[in-house]
Amino acid sequence: MVVTWARATGSAALLLCAAGCGGTHASAVARHLVYLAGEQSSSASVWIADTNGAHPRNLGRGSAAVLSPDGRTVAVLRRGGIYLVSSSGTRARRLTTRRLQPQAWSPDGKTLIATRPKLLAVLELDAIDRSSGRVRVIASGSLYGFDFSPSGDELVYSRAPVATGQGPCGDQFDLYTVKLSGGKPSQLTHDGLSAFPRWGHSRIAFSRFPAGTTIADCSAPGIWTMDDDGSNVRPVIARAPDELANNDLFGLQPLAWLDDEHILTGVRTNSGTLGAVVDTTTHRLRKLGDFADEASSDGRFAVGSGGNDQVVHLSIVQISDGQRVFLRRDACCPDWNR
Repeated sequence: MVVTWARATGSAALLLCAAGCGGTHASAVARHLVYLAGEQSSSASVWIADTNGAHPRNLGRGSAAVLSPDGRTVAVLRRGGIYLVSSSGTRARRLTTRRLQPQAWSPDGKTLIATRPKLLAVLELDAIDRSSGRVRVIASGSLYGFDFSPSGDELVYSRAPVATGQGPCGDQFDLYTVKLSGGKPSQLTHDGLSAFPRWGHSRIAFSRFPAGTTIADCSAPGIWTMDDDGSNVRPVIARAPDELANNDLFGLQPLAWLDDEHILTGVRTNSGTLGAVVDTTTHRLRKLGDFADEASSDGRFAVGSGGNDQVVHLSIVQISDGQRVFLRRDACCPDWNR
């Protein structure tokens, strides 16, 4: 029996999504896909492959892994902490003994963003210096997603001051921006309803939960956008339609900007995030028919994973028509620099 993967399913996995990579000079980049695979999560291994899933290689044990922007280093969570493993698998260096969850590299590859998760919440957002291993707390409380600015020198994140243990039905969360180098954060929203931000070239997309206290309300976030100073807030889909907010479906979450008018969007479930595309001009939602976690940099493909306690799979789909072009069973938690 396959054990459900922590990053693919479960309440805490829905609270925080890793950001994409970019910003490294093209000539220095080795393009890869990394993921976890194995029949049980207790014996999972980290695998690295071509961006289309071909030529997979085992990099050894690990329970989380994210690829550096240049594709030459994988940050791997192991029993002794976070290790920096070369993409060839021949070198490994322990970055920190703290058992934080690696989430994403800064676009310049100098900082690793990690989190301190608990069962029903993500309690800390941290920046780890690649050279020294020094850990700096960016935000604490109850965290609901983050992303890098297009220039790579700022973060946008969602934070609730207090983790109530009730997730979106109890926490009050807002969006903030802060310099990656540190400093005082700027609060962008003040409604207690804004989460899961994705920073595009011209606007920030985010989930906004309906202003109500019922389970139906906290299960029906829609997709909204705003300028990067918090102004000009407007809905794309103000509230998730009823068919996406019941029967173990929990509304909409932006995953990546595909271009200035289209957003790769997730339908949140207990089994993973189902992919869709939202047109910000027509406000139409088109389902992809498979799981999605990240988009390729050219907006043509999505990679994702999900499943249940019987079977988990990882797949790559073509965004234009939803066609699956790669499948690996007993695998999850992808990260790539395609």
